[in-house]
Amino acid sequence: MSMHDVEAEQCALGGMMLSKAVVWEVMEVLEPTDFHDPKHETIARTIVALASSGEPTDPVAVFNRLRDDQTGIDAPYLHHLVEVTPTAANAAYYAGIVRQRAERRRLKEAAVSINQLAAEENETPADLVERARGLVDDVSRSTKRQIRRIGESLPALYESLDQAPEFIKTPWADLNQVVGGLRAGTLTIIGARPGIGKTVVGLQIAHELAREGSVGYVSLEMSESDIQKRLHAQVAQIPMSSLMDHQMMPTHWQSVAKVRAGLEQIPLYIADDLETLTQIQSFARSLARRGNFKGLVVDYLQLMTSGKREESRQQEVSSFSRSLKLLAGDLGIPIIALSQLNRAVEGRKTGKPQLADLRESGSIEQDADVVMLLHRDEKQRPNDLEIIVAKNRHGKQGDVTLKWEGVFARAITRPWSPTALLEKDDLRG
Repeated sequence: MSMHDVEAEQCALGGMMLSKAVVWEVMEVLEPTDFHDPKHETIARTIVALASSGEPTDPVAVFNRLRDDQTGIDAPYLHHLVEVTPTAANAAYYAGIVRQRAERRRLKEAAVSINQLAAEENETPADLVERARGLVDDVSRSTKRQIRRIGESLPALYESLDQAPEFIKTPWADLNQVVGGLRAGTLTIIGARPGIGKTVVGLQIAHELAREGSVGYVSLEMSESDIQKRLHAQVAQIPMSSLMDHQMMPTHWQSVAKVRAGLEQIPLYIADDLETLTQIQSFARSLARRGNFKGLVVDYLQLMTSGKREESRQQEVSSFSRSLKLLAGDLGIPIIALSQLNRAVEGRKTGKPQLADLRESGSIEQDADVVMLLHRDEKQRPNDLEIIVAKNRHGKQGDVTLKWEGVFARAITRPWSPTALLEKDDLRG
């Protein structure tokens, strides 16, 4: 099959010049860049410009505009386009042919680029695969979307309103009261200064998500064994110091024996050897292909690299947050990205973090659906971990205080919190 159709391009343009009303019918189907012949693209852009300003789109009007722009396209050719067009009524049909051929050309160009990628020696196969996937995705995204009247999608909305929102709960009932839980397709940012508890919170969330299905945990700072030790501290309630210093007591081994079978079976996948965005994307898509993929935790955002030269670190980190947001939507999962806050927090009298404290923030706040900021006052309230829900695109904001158990590297719902008391009443009932 030919990669372009001259006759279809000519008839689409001819129809647009025969009837100004047809211009917008054609533009619903294609873009000017879909025309293979450069002069046809120029003519299409000129027709659209005329129609947008309320001027005629006939060959005379088009030629006058083109002559002013010194394009070199003559009047006889414009009249020829009208002459070869059977009827303006079929212009959208011809436009569809033009669009299909354009998509085939883009796919062919992507295939050539993918073939060239195979010769790259400075990147890993995983990076190359992700770049290849990106090229194909670009072709897919370029496909013209069908316009739908609101009434066509309302039945699906009404049906969903009869159902409870699809949240995956966090480990803390008090936090669920505020945010509901984690929504598929969303990006949640958890920000804190070093040593406050980002990894603790991220790992507890990952463990909770793993009750529902497969979860990926990307550790850019700690080794897999360090993450495993923290998980054992949380689940088996073994002091972190005993695990880190390899000073295990008989009672500790007894605790391990109780949780070992469960930990061996949970679908939690820890990756400590990923650095670049493309590697993380490839890891997530690999888990998605296994099925029942429920979430991804990235620990932490500022340690990611692009493998490319960026104008600024802020732009680079901003591109990471945007890419993770798109990945969450593509895979239909919640992504939780941990983020470091800048030193402005330490100079503040209250010590409480704010949205502006997101380090190298750029568009992190804009891309995130939910932003949670962690705060601990180790002098006044050493046993508290405060989670400040500073942004929630789909719901409430507010502060939640958890009980901090640093010895076990975990945070738990306070026994005297309203939700904890309600849960106790439910158990009694």
